[in-house]
Amino acid sequence: MRYLPIPFLFFLFTCHSYAPWKSEWKQINGSEVFFAAVSAKASPQAIESGSLAMRRTTCVNATNLLSTSPKLTSILLENESVELSESEIKDLGRLIASHKIKPKQDSCQSEEGGFILSSPAWENCQCVYLIEYPGGRSQFRQDITQVK
Repeated sequence: MRYLPIPFLFFLFTCHSYAPWKSEWKQINGSEVFFAAVSAKASPQAIESGSLAMRRTTCVNATNLLSTSPKLTSILLENESVELSESEIKDLGRLIASHKIKPKQDSCQSEEGGFILSSPAWENCQCVYLIEYPGGRSQFRQDITQVK
């Protein structure tokens, strides 16, 4: 049995390949669920501190804030490639808020590679949120039609 060379093992443990997630509708257990990819940045204090844990926590917390109604509306609209006026977007945002959707965080990843001490890992991150829109994509499309 051959052993892997030390430099190769070091490479495996220090490199992380980032592949961005995309927002999309998927079928889960017979229901349409929207997977919203949300990107954010760690707080300046966390970045300055050099603490990996602090960068990760503040970055993930920032995605939690961005997964709320106004951003949620824009992510859903981007996916449908629909353009609405500013007032229609506000009306749609109110309609989405009335559904009282609670995005559920599914997973998160750092947008930078490498886990060495000076690594910028978790300065920027991306999390995926599962959004169970009542009625799925067809209801969302009806809601868009309703505000037009």
